Amino acid sequence: MTFEKVRRRLYLERLLVAFASGLFLTLPLYFKTVGGTEVLFGQVYAAGAIGTLAVVSMSVVLLRRLGLQRVAPLGSLLFAAGSLLYVLAVQFHTPLWTYFIASLIQGAGWGLVFTMGPICMSTTVDDSNRSYLFTIYAAYSTLGVGLAPILGRLATTYLNWQYRELFLSGAICSALAWVVSSSVARSTPAYASVKGGATLSGMREFIDILKLPSVNFFGMVFFGACVYTAMINLQTTFAAAQNIDYTVFYGFYSLAVVLARFFLSKPIGKLAPAVAIKGLMLLMLVALALFFYAHTSLAAYAVGALLLGISYGLVYPIVQAQATQYAPAHLRPQTLVYFSLSYFIAVYLFPYAGAEIAVQYGYASLIGVLLAAAGIELLLALVFYSAEKRNRVTLTSK
Repeated sequence: MTFEKVRRRLYLERLLVAFASGLFLTLPLYFKTVGGTEVLFGQVYAAGAIGTLAVVSMSVVLLRRLGLQRVAPLGSLLFAAGSLLYVLAVQFHTPLWTYFIASLIQGAGWGLVFTMGPICMSTTVDDSNRSYLFTIYAAYSTLGVGLAPILGRLATTYLNWQYRELFLSGAICSALAWVVSSSVARSTPAYASVKGGATLSGMREFIDILKLPSVNFFGMVFFGACVYTAMINLQTTFAAAQNIDYTVFYGFYSLAVVLARFFLSKPIGKLAPAVAIKGLMLLMLVALALFFYAHTSLAAYAVGALLLGISYGLVYPIVQAQATQYAPAHLRPQTLVYFSLSYFIAVYLFPYAGAEIAVQYGYASLIGVLLAAAGIELLLALVFYSAEKRNRVTLTSK
């Protein structure tokens, strides 16, 4: 199978799992229908961190012992299993702990998909096209996550679907992703080259990675992920509090991400990464500021979603590619693992903190916290690239 065909199937797998994940963005609304709040959702969602952090932490060991061909398809299969458990919990009104287990299993599945996917993609790219193809790959993820709540709203409105049907659709989509991933793994010899990985022990390897410039991008992705996860996972209840339609956000956000990644990624890729990253982070700050006016202006809500989609949608794959670029070839799979770990800590744990802020102090306070997170992300980029520029000048003068 050619590299192009492999990439197309990886795109399809990511789209299917992301669509499944997007259907579960209605969980905060579901918990409200059974007497819960955003905080309950945050608690259940945080359980996913246990599964995610466990599998991401073990993924390097799994790669060495089982190989990429065996490990890569497991993520979508686990996500399907967790989704099915949600279906059973909704259908039979099982105890609350069932939801925590379902979230944990889903988290393990998404953690593997998110971590193994870029490693699979890395077998089909080189440094000349890495940033662009990572951007396209990430676009399919956003497309799936963004389309799911919109189509879910249409299904509940015109087909009278309930949460059970939405979650069952998520399980089916993820199972189909497992079929696609398995077919790729069986027919891609390049996967075998990833099996051995580096020869370092776990702790030595971790210390070596912490010494790399890549660690700066771990911090950037962490704070960016705080913004992303709060805006995506708490958007349905944020919109309800403002008496606006959450499909406006998901529609404009997804449209912006997909169009930006397909049509702006090449022009942005021609810029120096330092310029692109800092410029996009500034745009993210503008986007977040517009959400202060969402309750009075639907246009501000839509434009804010659009600018957030452009900024975060473009900056994330560039940061990911930069983290890979600053690592030696033999440590790149492991660097991607730790990059994903930084991302997932924020993605799964921050919604609980964000929900507490929203419930206790209101959504305006939450937007203020997200502005601070985006500001820290920009500060990290400014400090890193300023130091790098000074080092280059010093080396040149010598």
